[in-house]
Amino acid sequence: MVTDNTARLTSAVNSLPQLLEKKRLIDMHTTVASAILNYIKSRRLDTLFEFEEKIMSKAANLDRNLMDLLTDADAGNPEDKMRLFIIYYICSHSMSEVEFDHYSNALQKAGCDLNPLNYIKRWKAYAKMAATPNQYVGGGTKTVSMFSKLVSQGSSFVMEGVKNLVVKRHNLPVTRIVDELMEMKTSQETEDYRYFDPKQLRMTDSSQIPRNRTPFQEAIVFMVGGGNYIEYQNLVDYTKGKAGVPSNKRVIYGATTLNNAKEFLKQLSHLGQELH
Repeated sequence: MVTDNTARLTSAVNSLPQLLEKKRLIDMHTTVASAILNYIKSRRLDTLFEFEEKIMSKAANLDRNLMDLLTDADAGNPEDKMRLFIIYYICSHSMSEVEFDHYSNALQKAGCDLNPLNYIKRWKAYAKMAATPNQYVGGGTKTVSMFSKLVSQGSSFVMEGVKNLVVKRHNLPVTRIVDELMEMKTSQETEDYRYFDPKQLRMTDSSQIPRNRTPFQEAIVFMVGGGNYIEYQNLVDYTKGKAGVPSNKRVIYGATTLNNAKEFLKQLSHLGQELH
């Protein structure tokens, strides 16, 4: 009996360093998690994120609350505020020059670089021009039509990308296009995509190539320009299938550059500087 107790005590003592190490790791993770949570609360990043969701869900009476956040020194940093207002500005159907200047002044006082906003303002003007192409002449009917289609498609991609930033499952434009191409579907989004078959070497016109009717299981998606983690994650979710049923699809995602939110604002700033 004494021998059993001694063996148990010896085992417990030998296990003590491992238990202490596990406790140290748990304490470390708890400390890090608490620090992150305190940072989010102190900079009111949760409030900013909640407000972004309200913007994208078109909640009413946001103007005053938005200005309160932009002028609140504890509500995020200047980059957070600029991204918040850009989302609001893109989602708004109309904004007078007086309102725009009012928000611009608030952002400037908050220490924001206004160059990204200058570029977005110019982009919205182009999008509005593309929406009413008949009012603009001088470049020929075909040129204006091509320009209008390019800008309108780009505008719809941006708008849908912004609206789908909320934590709900939606297929982004890139994911929809990949699905339509892999499943051999037809739509206005994919009608201009070229189709090539290495087995048909003598066919020069891609529109005349007989298309494969079997859905594709593998695809490589490469963005010429900036990619982002939201598109990547959306494609990953797409390959997982629906209702827990795997799709057996494999998609590789790549891009010329993979930008985070800070780098994206930096690019907009460079574009805005080029307008001067």
